Amino acid sequence: MDIKSIEKILKMPSIGNFKCIELFEVIGIRDSNPSFNIFSLAVAHETDLPLTEKENITPNLIKLKADKSQKFGVLKRIVSIEDFLKIISYLVTPGSNEDDRNKLCYGHLKAIPPVYVPPLEQGKNEFLGLLKNNFFGGSHLFEWFDESKEYVAPLIKNLAALDELSGRLQEYLPIKIGTHSDRLGNIIVQIPCAAVAFTIERRDEQSHQLLSNLAVSPHFSGEMNFSGIFWREQYGSIIDFQKIPLVAGRNIIPFQQINGKGYYTIWDESNQIICSGGQVRSFVESVNSPMSLQEYNQRIFKLPNGKEKRINIFTPTSQSQIGKNTKDYRNWVRNRFLKIEKQELHDTLKLRQFKRDMRQEALDFIRELIKKYGKNGIYLWDPYLNAKDLLETVFFSPYANSPIKALTGLKIAPQENKTSSYKADLANEINQAIRQAGWLNLTFVNADRSEVGEFHDRFIIFPQERYESVKAWSLGTSVNSLGKSHHIIQEVEDGQIIADVFEEMWEQSINDENNIIWKYFIGILMLK
Repeated sequence: MDIKSIEKILKMPSIGNFKCIELFEVIGIRDSNPSFNIFSLAVAHETDLPLTEKENITPNLIKLKADKSQKFGVLKRIVSIEDFLKIISYLVTPGSNEDDRNKLCYGHLKAIPPVYVPPLEQGKNEFLGLLKNNFFGGSHLFEWFDESKEYVAPLIKNLAALDELSGRLQEYLPIKIGTHSDRLGNIIVQIPCAAVAFTIERRDEQSHQLLSNLAVSPHFSGEMNFSGIFWREQYGSIIDFQKIPLVAGRNIIPFQQINGKGYYTIWDESNQIICSGGQVRSFVESVNSPMSLQEYNQRIFKLPNGKEKRINIFTPTSQSQIGKNTKDYRNWVRNRFLKIEKQELHDTLKLRQFKRDMRQEALDFIRELIKKYGKNGIYLWDPYLNAKDLLETVFFSPYANSPIKALTGLKIAPQENKTSSYKADLANEINQAIRQAGWLNLTFVNADRSEVGEFHDRFIIFPQERYESVKAWSLGTSVNSLGKSHHIIQEVEDGQIIADVFEEMWEQSINDENNIIWKYFIGILMLK
């Protein structure tokens, strides 16, 4: 990669009509040493902005509680394309790691292959949260990677300081460097694709074909020579591929099927470059389609910290199939890959370690498990389980009428005071928090000690579809202590054994209605 490649793209009418470069520099200062580069982002603009010298976006240098040895700031300047090419050429010249004029030091910069990044509002991308988003056509990126990390190493080693700095920087820049430690010390040049806009308007109901619209910037000059490349992927295979010439306005995308995920690229044949791209939104077929989910209602409740929370509840819609027991090839393939995907997810969420002051991270992990596995029900088992614990965990379930069973021993932490009306207090606390139940199906039960005795383990359990293994995690501590001191949340090998023990204890306890603390199911509230 060389500077001429950047210059060439900046002059391509099919990419944009660029006038200047906006350059942001996040800098660090340590003692009396020269300033050093934390992260630099240069963005091409079509607007003819007034040129400026370096200005401080941060009125005062940022000081961190987690690292008092360094200070940080953000600089911004707008330069002409000609001047920017000179600046970047000097900075990335081998043997030069310091901007003499501005006394800014850089690590060992290495040019890596340029990439095209689709619009970042869709899906996952390694640059999400790091770029100035372009919601239309994506961007071409040129990047110089700091392989030495000599100046930014203290930040990489001190994650608390990095997270703190990331949060402070967002007051001035819409970037999240805390999740991009690998990019610290780097320089990125972002050239947005601004000349072409491509949208999928609607589906032709009589076929698998899609209708689209291609719009070209009024600044575009020259003969239009665009092609559309369209493909669908499913389970690692390309199942449909089309390449067609495009005209301004309406175009028909001649897909042969609607399965899988669809993608597109708008290709400039004259310059052999991508000028737009992204994902084709999915269209669900009406015949032989699996049961779909739609957001139908909300659960509204107040968290212990006083903040109101709204959870979208997914309720099943109608299932449309030709014949009661009809299965086509897609069902068979989908079922097999569903098992594979669930196994992969099993591996990624198998174990998490939490330390002091990681309360929010621990709760987020539990909520992630609930969202991934809680469709068929949630069993929460904790001798210290209370109303706050339920509001911060199982209330986050997004599934309508999914049975939630919560089992407590009515134990309290040493620092808490237990009243004579403790059971009633727990029920009232839940009632006061709920604003809208949103298809809640929750039963909160006190374990019957005369039947089951004392218990000490803490688990969250997820029953699954028939013939699928029950999922269960050992919490390592009580829910009210998650992330407050060191503990490990770990998936157990045989969730079914844990579920069986829970169910036995549950049945022995719920037989006596006096053990029911709080119950709600489709608008029926029961208190004890």
